[in-house]
Amino acid sequence: MSRRLAALFICCFCVFNFFFLSSETLAQTNNAKSVENTLVPNLSVDIPGLTFSEVLKDNGVLQVNFLGDYIAGFYRYLLGIGTTIAIIFIMVAGLRYTLAAGGGDVKEAQSMIRNAVVGLILLLSVYAILFIINPELTKLKSLNLLDIESIALDIGTSGEEGVVTSSGRATCDKIVETAKSQGTCNISQSVISPTGNKPNCARHHWFDRGINGDYTKITNLDYAASWATAIKAPFDGTVTYKKSTSTSNRCGNTITLTGTGKASGAKISICHAKDFLNDSGAYLNGQTITQGSVIGHLGGNCCAGEQPPNTWDAAKNGWCKVSGTTCTDPTKSESCSCQPIEQAGNTSGPHVHITWQAGGDLLSCIEY
Repeated sequence: MSRRLAALFICCFCVFNFFFLSSETLAQTNNAKSVENTLVPNLSVDIPGLTFSEVLKDNGVLQVNFLGDYIAGFYRYLLGIGTTIAIIFIMVAGLRYTLAAGGGDVKEAQSMIRNAVVGLILLLSVYAILFIINPELTKLKSLNLLDIESIALDIGTSGEEGVVTSSGRATCDKIVETAKSQGTCNISQSVISPTGNKPNCARHHWFDRGINGDYTKITNLDYAASWATAIKAPFDGTVTYKKSTSTSNRCGNTITLTGTGKASGAKISICHAKDFLNDSGAYLNGQTITQGSVIGHLGGNCCAGEQPPNTWDAAKNGWCKVSGTTCTDPTKSESCSCQPIEQAGNTSGPHVHITWQAGGDLLSCIEY
């Protein structure tokens, strides 16, 4: 009897350690960056030992595992209660076994100990059983959510990106004239074109998605230019870059410029970049630059054979058709002619897309 109980306890201990060590290993495999100043759930009834994990951010996607933390914490709490009850039963049965002195209660006490240990093992074996059936059943995956800026970029670059339709330039000129006379620009530095050209005048960004020519709703513009054209800073500011590694956002490789000095209060994102280098090949991430400085080069050629998500216009219209050498690293100077879909984003061809995030009415601020 004592050998069998010892074996059962050893098995119980191994399963217990397997559960907690496996959970710890899973928690350490995520390399995303943590997000500061996030709100965590405030439970009406606290669960002892429950702590919520950090919100992580990877390529513009927020990874929130509060629900998984709650389920795991609640399970561990119930596990603790069940273990405590089983130990109490074992102690009571052991006392009865000791006091029985060879009487009829010995077998009943042995049965009670055996049943308590078996129940404890079954309780602790739930995780192991699920893991053996399918390891994915034991992984409480995070909810993946786009942050607000990423959502704005994804919406802004949906639709007919870079397509020039037959909207007369005079129509756009009139909208800009109205914006200049009636709108508000919250910076004292005008916003120049990132390519030197006027923005495309088309249905896209000017009249689609309920905008209907209302300058207060126009926060996105496309600028046509050729592949690898220099992208110039529209205003003074601090530049940051983000290489896109997934199709969670239609923007592709992104350059963000946050205004400084006369442009303080402005913020703009530039999509579909080929690389993040100036004309000397320098990577300027985090540096403060002046208006007109080269902050990257224009991309937007999607390589032939790439598979955009079915919801993208790039898939619906077959825009991934450029052959040649594929670009891989936007932080290095490469001789290439097209991009993977993750870096190109949703685009019909080479152009610069800008999304205006702060600073007043975009059309009131731009040089036109």
